[in-house]
Amino acid sequence: MKKVVLLAPTPPPVGGIAAWTMRMLAAKLPDDWQVEVVDEKIIGKREFFGSKTRLNVPSEIKRCLGIWGGLRKKLRDRDAKVVHACIPANTMPVLRELVSAVITKMKRRKFVIHFRCTVPNQVKTGSNRFAVKMLCKKADCVMVLNRQSEEFIKTLVDTPVRVIPNFVDAKEIAAEHNISDEIRRILYVGGVVETKGCLDIIETAKCFPDIEFVMVGNPDDVCAKAAEGVQNVRLTGVKSHDEIADEMAAADVFFFLTYFSAEGFSNALAEAMAAGLPCVATDWAANKDMIEDKGGVVVPIKDADAVKKAVEYLKDPMIRRKCSSFNITKVREVYRDKVVQMQYVDCYEELTDRRRNK
Repeated sequence: MKKVVLLAPTPPPVGGIAAWTMRMLAAKLPDDWQVEVVDEKIIGKREFFGSKTRLNVPSEIKRCLGIWGGLRKKLRDRDAKVVHACIPANTMPVLRELVSAVITKMKRRKFVIHFRCTVPNQVKTGSNRFAVKMLCKKADCVMVLNRQSEEFIKTLVDTPVRVIPNFVDAKEIAAEHNISDEIRRILYVGGVVETKGCLDIIETAKCFPDIEFVMVGNPDDVCAKAAEGVQNVRLTGVKSHDEIADEMAAADVFFFLTYFSAEGFSNALAEAMAAGLPCVATDWAANKDMIEDKGGVVVPIKDADAVKKAVEYLKDPMIRRKCSSFNITKVREVYRDKVVQMQYVDCYEELTDRRRNK
């Protein structure tokens, strides 16, 4: 048996990395690789989205000590061969995982850093850039979610870089999506906050009063207030995975107008594609790589006119049908669980000199 130790958060809250962590725990990886987790979830009253994201130093120190202690404990197991750390690229997580990398190297194990963001969108200062560079130098491999991140990391270090997307469970990939003659419902899933484009969604809703705009996720005060009095906007709050699947089956179009700095490769967008929903997404992070020019419409960030034109364009059911078919096929061929998980295992095998006989 071979084990990979994930340094990653688990729910709650259900963010992109936490959702990925749970999928990895449920996965049956090839070549008898087993997944174990050292939980890196935020502690105290701090939140991932919204106005309560400010760092609390005592809580963060406690969190880091817990993570490093948990890692040392996991590495007592001789079957633990690789440590796979999943973080955004801002300074504090990078410094924390630099210590994790040192602990891993002292135990003579391999260390993979997995940036769960678009790295150049987050690295804005010289000190942040230097910390990222030091961490990547310490790592045996760097995983990223999109081409922008790959290009940026390659300007810093010679450490091998792999672009590996998030994955969708094969069971979640629809055979087809029912295409209505008219657009009656547009769906968004994620943190209902400004940087996820939610204010832009609410403003768009005002221009299409005959279309219901459904926003699934925990709303911050700003977005909740903006939605008040907008009759065709429905804020549902957080829903279960099965309930979200039902919302996707009932929707006609998926909106993802994010410009969130930590965005890398959206689980929600991938799931919408798997459900066969035509998508309107901003040219941000991996969005354009995902839907290309065939799975919907890519718009500039904060461009209300472009979003309105995208809705008008997608009113044609034939166009939506083509977008739906493309998205389902793309997920099945590129983002399906077994396809992506094999890429992780190929990396682990290469690092530990356990290549499979083919």
